[in-house]
This record gives sequence, C-alpha cells and structure tokens, in this order.
Amino acid sequence: MVYGFYRLHESLCVIDRDRARALSDAIARVKECTTVGQAMDLNRELSATWVPGAPESAEEMEDEDLTPESPYSWDDTGAVLDGDWPPMPTALTLELFAESDVEAWAALKSPPMGARRITTTLNGDYLEIDPAREQVLVDALKGLGIDAVRDDALIDTLSGE
Repeated sequence: MVYGFYRLHESLCVIDRDRARALSDAIARVKECTTVGQAMDLNRELSATWVPGAPESAEEMEDEDLTPESPYSWDDTGAVLDGDWPPMPTALTLELFAESDVEAWAALKSPPMGARRITTTLNGDYLEIDPAREQVLVDALKGLGIDAVRDDALIDTLSGE
C-alpha cells in the first residue's frame, strides 16, 4: 500500500500500490492525447480508468460533429470540470476495505484515528484522514497486517494536476 497527502481535501489517503501506479500511468497517457481519435483508441485500451470526454463510438463522434483529427483536451471535458475525473485519491481509499471488514473500519474510525466518511453531493464519498494522525494511520494499518509507504509524489500524479 501507499499513502500520502491529497491537497484538495487536505487529507491523507491510502491506495493499493499497483492500483495507484496503473492509474497514474493511465492518467499520464490520457493527458498525452491531442486528438479525438487518440482519445477514443486509448479509451478502448485502458482498464484503470476511462478517457473523459472521448466519444464511445463512431456514431457518437458524428453526432458531436467531430472527426478523429478533431482536437482533444482532457482538461476541457465535463468530467474534469465537474471533478469526476480523475477519481479522488481519498475516494479510492474507501475501496481498500469491504464494508463488512469490521476490524479495518473499527481501526480507521477509532477515536485516535478519527477517519470519517465525507459525502459530497456531486462527486461521491471519500475518506477524510487528518494528516496530523499519520503515525496513527501507519500503526493502524500495521495492526491490520498492511505495510504502507508514504509516496506523496505518486498521490500527486493521481490528482490530475
């Protein structure tokens, strides 16, 4: 596992290392797309995420009066402008443990940790973890048999900035 500081929510987050790396690579590839055709092709390849604003079919491309050579900019898409892409690292933290994992949730929500689920009206839920409780987080994860390494640089790549 990796953990780090997510600036937008001023919160720590924890993500499976392989998932974080795959998502980081996919985000970088999306950012490299400059045409609608590239975006559509990449969208068919990706498994860690999707390409925001890429038409899903030739018919959709035609309906939007686009061609494969039309310019594409990931950061001008509705999903990015609405905050839905890339996925929030703090939301990915919720994916670590099944809702039925009583031991994990008890450790995260315990008074020393104080992690809490935040519900947003637009972008869904995320887990807020006070950065001042970093050592408590590391100890709680270790108590669950999970080794976590801090990697703020990797977390930063997940924010899409």
